[in-house]
Formats: sequence, C-alpha cells, structure tokens
Amino acid sequence: MSTEPLKQDSYDIAIIGAGPAGMSAAVTACAAGASVVVLDDKPHAGGQIYRGVDHSPLETPDTLGEDYIKGQALTKAFAQSGAEHLRGVNVWHVGDNGEVLLSEQGKTRRLTATQLIIANGAMERPFPIPGWHLPGVMSAGSAQVMLKSDGLVIDDAVFVGTGPLLYLIVAQYIRLGVPVKAVVDTTPKENYLNAAKVGLGVARMPKMLLKGLGLLREIRRAGVPFYRCAEALEVLGDEQATGIRFSAGGQHHEIEASRVFLHQGVIPNLNITRALGLEHHWCEQQLCWKPNLNVWGRSSLAHVAVVGDASGIVGADGAHIMGRIAALMQLESLGFIDKDQRNEQARAGFAQLASMQRFRAFIDALYRPMDAHRIPQQDATVVCRCEERSVADLKAGFALGGKLPDQLKSQTRCGMGPCQGRMCGHTVSELLGQWNEQPVSEIGYYRLRSPMRLLALEELGAFSELAPSHANAKPEVQS
Repeated sequence: MSTEPLKQDSYDIAIIGAGPAGMSAAVTACAAGASVVVLDDKPHAGGQIYRGVDHSPLETPDTLGEDYIKGQALTKAFAQSGAEHLRGVNVWHVGDNGEVLLSEQGKTRRLTATQLIIANGAMERPFPIPGWHLPGVMSAGSAQVMLKSDGLVIDDAVFVGTGPLLYLIVAQYIRLGVPVKAVVDTTPKENYLNAAKVGLGVARMPKMLLKGLGLLREIRRAGVPFYRCAEALEVLGDEQATGIRFSAGGQHHEIEASRVFLHQGVIPNLNITRALGLEHHWCEQQLCWKPNLNVWGRSSLAHVAVVGDASGIVGADGAHIMGRIAALMQLESLGFIDKDQRNEQARAGFAQLASMQRFRAFIDALYRPMDAHRIPQQDATVVCRCEERSVADLKAGFALGGKLPDQLKSQTRCGMGPCQGRMCGHTVSELLGQWNEQPVSEIGYYRLRSPMRLLALEELGAFSELAPSHANAKPEVQS
C-alpha cells in the first residue's frame, strides 16, 4: 500500500465566502478529508456578522453583544480545520465547469474545483427615497462595518428604517456612549397585525423575541428620540445631506443632520449566482430574488450549492447550519461519506432549520418594508446611483421599449455601472412590474456576465494557477 499524496490540479470543494455558512462548510468538509479552498474578499474570516471578531479594534468587543462574540468559536474551528484560506481576493468569474477566476493584488489567479459552495452572503436592500444618493447618507450596515473594522463611529447621526439590524447598531452605539440624534422607525402599523397571524414562530423561539424587545428597551432607556410608523421620507440637501423630513403620528417632522443611516432589511447578493446562470425565483415573503435550491442547498447546477444569506435571508445561526448541510451533501457526492451517514449527520440541522424558518416568517412579516420605500414614485428620485439614472429617466426608457430589465438597461444604462446592478436590480424589477402591470416573477432580473468586478486590461493578460498543497490534498491509495 502507498500513501503518497495525490498530485491534484483541482480542489474537492471551493467555497466563496468566509462568513458563518462558508466557515461551517469548510470545517465539515475538511473533517471528512476533503481538499478545501475558501475565497474571501476580507482580510479576516467572519463575514459581516462576525467581522473583526478575532481582531477587534475595540477595547471591549463584547459590547457588541453575545451573538457577535460567539463567532469566535467558529472562526477558531475554521482556522484549525486545514482549509486553504485565501484572504483579500475578489472572485470575478465562476464557470459552470468548476473554474474560478479571482483577483489578488492586481493579478488573476485560476483554480478549479469538483464542487462549489456559494456563501457570499447578503447586501442591504436599496432604499430609494428622495436624497438617498447624497453624500452623508449611508447604510446602517456601513455604520457597523466602520465600527467592527476600525472602531469608527459618527456622533449625532439619524438612523432611519426598519428591522433588527437597525436597532442593533443603535444599541451598540449607545453602549459605547456614542450620541444618537434620533431613530426614525418606518415599520407600518399593519405589519404588527400581519406578524401576529404567523406568531407561532415566536412561541417556539421566545428568546429571539425577547432579544429584539431588549434592544428597543435599551434605546428607550437612553432617551433617544424614537419616531414610529414614519412615512413620506425625504433626505434634505443639495450637494450634501442636511437632514431628514418625514411624517409620523399625524405630524410632519424635520431633523437636522449631516449623517443619515438607512436600513430596511437585507437581500441575497445575487451577482455570482446570476452570472453563473443559476435558476432563480421571486420570493414574495422576503421581497427578493432567490436561487432555486433543494433542501440540501443544491442549485440548478448539480455541483453548485448556495448557502446562508446568499440563498435567502436566514441569519447567522441558520447560515451556520446550512453550510454544514451543504458540505455533507457534497461529501456524499464526492464519496467521502455514504448517504446514510449524510442523512444521520444532517438530521438535527434540518430540525433546527425548520424551527428557525417559522420564526423567520414572523420577522419577515413584521419588518416587511413599505412599497413606497422600495418602489419610488417621484420622478427626481435616483434609482441607479452608479449611472445617476432617475425614475424619470427610466420612464423615458420604458416608453422607448425598455419593458424588461435588460431592455431598460440598453435604453438608459441603468445597471451598467461598477456595482453591476447590485443597488438597482430589485428596484428595477419592481418598477417594471408596476409599469407593466405584471407580477415581478414575470419581469425577471438583469442578465449578468463575467467579469463581476472591475478589472484592468493588464490583469486580464496575467494568469497563474492555484492547486491544493500536499497537506490539503487527500491521499491516493494504491494496492
């Protein structure tokens, strides 16, 4: 018998993203002996939710909450797993043959993998209200990135929107002693009744409900002005944000502020799954496009799985479980475990996910963003920030024959900018659904292609190959 390492030119599994889902998948796959590479655009593992958890600039990172600190156990397990972790790299092409092209310090590197796991997470939902494009307006997620990565905060900002992340970042600011000028909550009254109709999920997960109520109590105790059921939002200013105007409680309000943080939930980051040509569907519950997946996370391409918030919003704990389940499916496909082992090891995870999904239905109903905050009606409101295309510009393109997203793109350049439609894609789909008087599911989304990132011509001509190290490759057994 010989145990000489097998000289491979392909990994067993390539994972895009090192958040909870990607790390969990890597830990599971490596434990079974698979060769694994994890590609991440950040300098450290953790994704958005656990960003900087092992390298926090804060003296007391536990101030950010126990849900943040518990990520240290997963990042530690990932670091010890044996997975090859490529940090600070940008994936710009994923082929349906297992090929992956990525940028690293201005050079392109190429690898191939038998199985792929897409775990690139979520992005914040666009919030196209008048003035949202002005300097000084950012997303609440951006506030959290600055806090977790660099320990930077902004005094006297106004936080506007709805959802748990909004309340969490405000509570984190308060714990750190950072003054918050106001919270403008846009959760509509009717959402509370609609959420109560699916309240079974709350009864099964009371700790999650109490956690959310605790955040609201922290904000109230701090004396931060809190406006409920806000609508008719408008960021004030010409060249720079100077404040926010809105209606709440039957009254008109105007708050002066040079910094406004917006948030109305998160949606899957679609650019990789779309460019890969995976089948997608419109999810009315979460008001977003999602890839079509089976219960194991397998997509319309048998060797590609999509997990975590990239598959639909599931949260950090759900992402952790999904990553493990998808890895078990791919390990069975690769022959590392048999089907009975796969099913047995995934059983508890499926049960946990089922419980989480019931609670997710409650959260989705409670924090469903208003139509007016997703589908802009005022002609001057900017839709595509990259190309500075307004509602009026899109209406003109629609009148010229831009009835579907790609047609509208060709007429207006909406979606052609550096973000490749990330910030306008969902808005365009919903606007066209309204103008065509058709369901969004029939309108579709932009057709995306590689490269998914901006590239210099010099880089396109310089390739290098990546292959598993001997320590990462499984041995070849010869008799």
